[in-house]
Amino acid sequence: MPIRAASEANSAAFCYNARSARGSGMRVGSIVFRLMTPWIILSNFLGKIYTQRSLIQTFVIRDLRARYIGSFIGFFWSVIHPIVLLVSYYFVFKVVFGLRPRPDAGTTSFALFLFCSILPWLFFQETLQRSSTIIIENAGLVTKTIFPSEILPLTVMLAGLVNHLTGFAILLGILFFTLGKISIFILLVPVYFFLLMLFTLGIAWFVSSLNVFVRDVSQVLSVILTFWFWFTPIFYSTSQFPPNLRFLMRWNPLAHVVAGYRDCLLSMRMPDLGALAIFALAAFLVFAAGGIFFRKTKREFVDVL
Repeated sequence: MPIRAASEANSAAFCYNARSARGSGMRVGSIVFRLMTPWIILSNFLGKIYTQRSLIQTFVIRDLRARYIGSFIGFFWSVIHPIVLLVSYYFVFKVVFGLRPRPDAGTTSFALFLFCSILPWLFFQETLQRSSTIIIENAGLVTKTIFPSEILPLTVMLAGLVNHLTGFAILLGILFFTLGKISIFILLVPVYFFLLMLFTLGIAWFVSSLNVFVRDVSQVLSVILTFWFWFTPIFYSTSQFPPNLRFLMRWNPLAHVVAGYRDCLLSMRMPDLGALAIFALAAFLVFAAGGIFFRKTKREFVDVL
């Protein structure tokens, strides 16, 4: 009897341990599943975008044609507008206020300093402003057909990419003409711009989706971008910013992009790789969060629009 009782006790203990192990395994599996769910949603979302690449190309071409249809000089307006803006800023800040680049800026030309600094900002600003209303502007496509609405902010960004590359080519021509050489660190500029695209697209997905439900988002965005512009070191170097507010530069992703452009193109030196790593992390997180947010909210577009 004692032997039988001991055997039953061992059997019960084994069953309890097995159930406990299964319970622990299920809890671990549940936690892992919850952690992986956002990334599964994002990967499916990106896979769907990839399959729509021909449609994306069509919409980018349509967007570029729609901008300049009926225009006498067409695509050249994408060059004229930034130049006029640069001339205006140059007159105010150089001629009127007498600003000049710092000795460590890599150039004594304020026009070149400003051109290099403002180029990534114009891409960022234009993409967000146009993306904020892009879903509402295409409500007919979103509500009446089975249409992948996630490609709309992407097409806006890619159309802006054409303008950015045009401006960048002009900048390279000016740099080569004035300096007579191009630094090898120019190879890091595409890295900065790729991360800027991820960061911009993540915010574009977020604001374009949110504006469907709250129509004030586009107006709020304009206010935020105004403040963001002046808190980005476009007209000045980071070292000129007040020391007690310099933490804003560290938390401003566009400040890292502008500084990276200037380091690679003007100063011809290795940029701050620590700042680049921080910006890369922020870009991927914002890109993922924006994509997941758009994927979850797009189901309600038809009801709201």
